[in-house]
Amino acid sequence: MKLPHLNELTTAYRYYAYGRQALVEALRLANVLPGDEVLVPALICKDVLSSIHTVGAKPVFYQVDKTLAPVLLPNSSLIKAVIAVNYFGFAQDLEPFFDYCRKFSVKLIEDNAHGYLSANIDGVLLGNRAPLGITSIRKTMRIPDGARLHVSDKQLSELLPDQLQLNEKPLGTRYLLQQRFSKVERLTRLPLLRWARSIVRLRRFLLTGEFITTSTTLAETEVVVPVGPRESSMKEIQKLDEQAEVKRRTELYDRVSSALDKSKISPVHGHLPENCTPYGFPFFGDTEAAKDVQRLVNRFGVEVIRWPDLPEAVVADAPDHYSNIWLVNFL
Repeated sequence: MKLPHLNELTTAYRYYAYGRQALVEALRLANVLPGDEVLVPALICKDVLSSIHTVGAKPVFYQVDKTLAPVLLPNSSLIKAVIAVNYFGFAQDLEPFFDYCRKFSVKLIEDNAHGYLSANIDGVLLGNRAPLGITSIRKTMRIPDGARLHVSDKQLSELLPDQLQLNEKPLGTRYLLQQRFSKVERLTRLPLLRWARSIVRLRRFLLTGEFITTSTTLAETEVVVPVGPRESSMKEIQKLDEQAEVKRRTELYDRVSSALDKSKISPVHGHLPENCTPYGFPFFGDTEAAKDVQRLVNRFGVEVIRWPDLPEAVVADAPDHYSNIWLVNFL
């Protein structure tokens, strides 16, 4: 699989600071207007809803099963767009969504926040398979911002606004230190990033009483204003050795999978599909199982996190597999 370099991309791409900003533009291109509805999976981060609310629309949730495939896509005359998610960089089967969009004349948006560098079994890069797609590059690379909107529909691409001006801010000390710690850690196996995270979280606990910052309900309704990413972030994207990063992630997935083979967790996926570049290693388990996993993967310099921070409307009736999903994050 040959991955396109940044310089080879077409004018169908636009870059933003964050994925939710790219999603706002995607919704506008899909002609989602105030009072309309957007179909979105219930298994989703709450800040995705801020993009929907920004354009004046209402989210309508559909459920996903333990394979993270849609259970049922409800219909309404007010629905103007459907969001399909490539969870953790694994290609979502889009056929049910294509069928739905053809039947009800709505636009499909491929949420590929986790899938930078990942492709389906046919070698098509994720985020490029639907009329509209978004990819949050900063979630795969250690950069403060950087997200991409892709428009493959010719008519919609003609409506694309100009690229927003790039921000002149530098990467910042935090990100430069993370990059250096990461390089040293991979060479020496000294857990510099884990030590740094522990110090930051202890400081946060002393100031706020919480080790990890959680989103509030306000994150769902925050007005999202699209801005361009930092020029320094874009330069880091251009410098990335894509093939090396793909190799690192796929090999790390195999090593983590082997390390957890006899643990008490249930992997979300039975195997790594061809052309998939994993965002991490997702699994189902309780809190104690997640702690055991962290101990088992510490030697790889990676962290176990809970995902996602569910929307408030979903939490009360969420099935177990929504609240028991964890991720060995490969960042």
